[in-house]
Amino acid sequence: MKNSFFIFFIFLSVKSLAQLPAINPFFSKAERWELGEFAGQDNFGSVYSLFENEFRKKTKEGKSSFYKNVSLGKIHQVDLQNPLQIVLFYKQFTTAVLLDNQLNETMKINFSELSIPLNPEAVSLASQNKLWLYDMLSQKLGLFDVLKNTFQPLTPSYKDNLKFYQSDYNYFYWVDVKQNLYVSTIFGKVNFLGQLPEFKQLQIVSPNQVLLRNDNGLFFYNLENASLSPIAINEKSFVSFSYKDQILSIFTEQEINHYKITLP
Repeated sequence: MKNSFFIFFIFLSVKSLAQLPAINPFFSKAERWELGEFAGQDNFGSVYSLFENEFRKKTKEGKSSFYKNVSLGKIHQVDLQNPLQIVLFYKQFTTAVLLDNQLNETMKINFSELSIPLNPEAVSLASQNKLWLYDMLSQKLGLFDVLKNTFQPLTPSYKDNLKFYQSDYNYFYWVDVKQNLYVSTIFGKVNFLGQLPEFKQLQIVSPNQVLLRNDNGLFFYNLENASLSPIAINEKSFVSFSYKDQILSIFTEQEINHYKITLP
């Protein structure tokens, strides 16, 4: 009887992650890709990349801009929500750099040199001259005022470290090392959204939908019913992906392949 119960439990565990039929995007176009790591694309069609720790911007008209600060080490994260106020986060030196649309430095914040030092694990743009900041010293998420140089914690301490984060002006999403996905508003209201499958790259589409890449390919995951749908693309291997406005972009070493896709 115990063996029968154990087998039934395993069956339920496997079935809890339902795999649905594949999503078939429509191949749109391919374009050559320069050397470097894709960092993002803004609403004006400019493409951003990282090459030998230099941050690069190329407009759709072909104009190029560059920013590099060798004293700050490796760029850990790039936030492109506002092309007029780009945020570069240098985790090793606990520093954030704000750039204008020409990649001119407008502000540099060393969080370890503040009157009350901070050790950020995550930094990104929020609304009203503030930055989202997850502080490792207090293990709290909060808002950093760039004009006042003050940090306002929003959440209690979390014991599990961050594996991934993504944000916009009003919401901060994060995944901890146990694959748990959370979201916080700028007012500090935190919701647990669910547990995710293992991933190497992730993009949150909505509070209930994510795109993820793992060793087996690219997938659409629905948190509401814990269903996983493979996305049928031509590439057997690729470096990264990006999704925006129903366009899925797949980055290989030499090119970007664009697909039109409708998510469930």
